[in-house]
Amino acid sequence: MYKLLDLRFVIGAFFCIIGILLLIYSFQNEDTGREINRWCGVVFGVFGLFMVVISLGKDAHDELLEEPKE
Repeated sequence: MYKLLDLRFVIGAFFCIIGILLLIYSFQNEDTGREINRWCGVVFGVFGLFMVVISLGKDAHDELLEEPKE
């Protein structure tokens, strides 16, 4: 449940889903914009994976409970 409070995880999951949808669409559609969709899908997917990986590095629950440093 605390993973959904971590904005890095939510943003990463969103970009992964959009990247996968763009890649699927680019292989099914034979329009002129399919190369752009493939590159955007790859970039979105890589960014999404990056965000998910950095969200796994530290627990969001621990960050919420930390005392502010002075």
